Amino acid sequence: MTLERDDTADARSMDPTVTDGDRPVDSAKRGRHRAVGPRPSQRQMTAAALVALVVLAGVVATAPVAAGLAVGSSASPVAAGPAAPVAVEAPGPVAPADRPEIDGGFSRPTYTGVAGDPIEVRYTASNSDGPTYLLIGGNRLSDTGQPVGFVDVVKVSNTSDLTINTRTLGTDATNVESCGLDTTSCDLKFVDEDGNLVAENLSALPSATGAGGLARPLVPQRYRLAITNGTFVVDNSGVVTPTASADQADLVLEKPKFSEEIAVSTSIDPAALEKNTDNQSLDSLRNNGLDRTAVTKGNRVVLGFEATGIWGALSHFAAERDAGPIEAGQEVDPRVLTDLLTANEGVSLRVRETNPGRNEPRSTLDLSRADVDDIRLLIADANELETPDTPGRFYLVVDTSDGGPFTQDPEPGDKFTVEFALEGTEGKRYTFADDSAPPAAFNASSTTDNAVSQQFPYWGTDDGTVRAEATFTVRERFLRYDHVTDDGEILVEADNGRVTGTTSLLPVREMTATFVNDAGGAPFRTESPLKIADGNFTADLDLNDTNLGTRLNYELYEGSTLRDSRPVVVVSDADNPDELAIDDAPDNVTVTEGGNLSALRAVARNAGGLTGEGELTLSVDNGSLGGSWGVRLAPDESRTYDFASVTADLDPGQYPFTLRLDGDTHGGTLVVERDPATTTIDDEGDGSADNGTNTGDGGADNGTDADGGSDGGDSEPNSTAPNGSDSDGDSNGTEIGDDGGSDETSDGDAPGDDEPDSVGMLPLPFGTREAFGGTVLVGAIHLLGHWV
Repeated sequence: MTLERDDTADARSMDPTVTDGDRPVDSAKRGRHRAVGPRPSQRQMTAAALVALVVLAGVVATAPVAAGLAVGSSASPVAAGPAAPVAVEAPGPVAPADRPEIDGGFSRPTYTGVAGDPIEVRYTASNSDGPTYLLIGGNRLSDTGQPVGFVDVVKVSNTSDLTINTRTLGTDATNVESCGLDTTSCDLKFVDEDGNLVAENLSALPSATGAGGLARPLVPQRYRLAITNGTFVVDNSGVVTPTASADQADLVLEKPKFSEEIAVSTSIDPAALEKNTDNQSLDSLRNNGLDRTAVTKGNRVVLGFEATGIWGALSHFAAERDAGPIEAGQEVDPRVLTDLLTANEGVSLRVRETNPGRNEPRSTLDLSRADVDDIRLLIADANELETPDTPGRFYLVVDTSDGGPFTQDPEPGDKFTVEFALEGTEGKRYTFADDSAPPAAFNASSTTDNAVSQQFPYWGTDDGTVRAEATFTVRERFLRYDHVTDDGEILVEADNGRVTGTTSLLPVREMTATFVNDAGGAPFRTESPLKIADGNFTADLDLNDTNLGTRLNYELYEGSTLRDSRPVVVVSDADNPDELAIDDAPDNVTVTEGGNLSALRAVARNAGGLTGEGELTLSVDNGSLGGSWGVRLAPDESRTYDFASVTADLDPGQYPFTLRLDGDTHGGTLVVERDPATTTIDDEGDGSADNGTNTGDGGADNGTDADGGSDGGDSEPNSTAPNGSDSDGDSNGTEIGDDGGSDETSDGDAPGDDEPDSVGMLPLPFGTREAFGGTVLVGAIHLLGHWV
């Protein structure tokens, strides 16, 4: 990936004569720089006088020219930015007669990039009689007054662009035709201020020029570019200046940036997609994934990292593996990343388990054992970046299946931490390991006090390690239905006909729910796609007026593979599938004092789709009387129950009563009337008596014993046994059929043989119910080889 960006603000501050934007090359306007012969008096002049003469002679323009830096010196890196140009003394030796004039120019006055990343320089050059060279060097900066390292002389052609890898420039791994390499044939001449030949190649230059080696990789700084014919002057201080240049420009390298956030998402196995579907791009990963840190076992975890200053090294390793250029939106051989992490570049990436079991080894990501099916390395699309021409973000796609790139296969419940860092130690900086010319690009020194291994090349002495961290977990593959019985049957409401639930599965090629009804006079078969979105799923079903309680056969397919099979039950309310309700009951019931409550009848109905069990209870006057029935009804079945076993052993008056069944209630009023056949005898014995009145001394009402036993005040009321039975244990309750008629007589006689048997008073509890208290249990299924 290359960069070409115009920084007009820097350009104006560095050279007030330049204009914005790309510049057409115009040799007449720019001026051809010709060699100027020395005059005897120049050697005795001061540096200031020399500068004035050079300017008048046209040897240097208003922009600064390249300067040298001695090997091993450490010019303090300064932030790239405006700096006033400073003229460099450049005596004009006579150019050899075989050095033709050259034409050419740069498309921009300033090229801005990131130290350590590739940058593209666009130019034109014309030299029909010989080669053209590009001087990449430094200039004196106004804030330090010190020269910035002379870097390289590059042999160029007349083409219109040149991509320079700033990480390898000036080293033995440079990507350009450096005249410092033995493999590059260059025709160079270096002369002193008197015109005497100093050297004919870079390696023969004195070390004071800086051409013999770099102190460290290119620092974030401003450098001078010049198109030359290969002739240079070396002054007494080691400054190297072209005797003629067709054009000059600035190369501004900024300090790398690092994001402390790691993007985490999950995506499906590309093999699960349709054959002709794009399964390689970032868009495909996003369209078939979710932005969540819970990664389903067997799916891919997608980790996004952002940093600049590493792309030159990645580009170098990609070229070594013949993996092609690194470009936005493209996939790269993941071994390129492995090469970067194993080099002494101060770049680290660790993925490791944080919750291993006792005596279990910790699982870690091992890129060296990964293949193309386990690991993918994708470069971010250009539209994702603030600077789309600059590579800055990459994604690592890791498979969580068994046999993948982890040292121990991830299991559901495992938690992992991810750490990406650019290493740095305050007070230290990266330097090359030797003083060879040119130095080895990826051989960092680790033996000196000023350098450490695993140091990011572009951190200064004030920089320490920066890191980004994130986490993700591995979860089971499952479907969990919202409404099921304790036997695992799926409940579907007749009104909406929809199966719903949650899942850890991601959007897939195809999942289809099939429903088959073989019962009744009109069997049917229907299919519905299982729609998955944001961890939820739905499947719609047309029930075609199917009756409550109908059972369907349900099967779930992924493509042609059966994933689940179980019954589906049609109910009215999936949250209360065996709903028992009081369908009918009187609001007012009148009984005679001491009589039974056979007139209090309630119709119970199962309004759900499952056989339901419950208890129908009666409570009179806050519990002064009561009774109950055990109720068991099939779907949509109704039965009538009365409370003849309960005796109205209450004083005449009005009493509230309440019926309850499975959360349904019904209230009314019980009216107890005085028994007209009863005469009450008072204690005064005045001999008077009437129906229900005192008859006098010695009198007796019709309710007393024949021997004149205890009066009404001493008589005990008839007791009611548990569940409404009489004291002799016989039940007097009556179960009423659907037509509301009584199946038993009120005096407790047993029904005839032709009458249906009463269910009687059922003891509670009733055994296992198909759904408890209307609360639907959440069910899970065995799916894709795992239990939930």
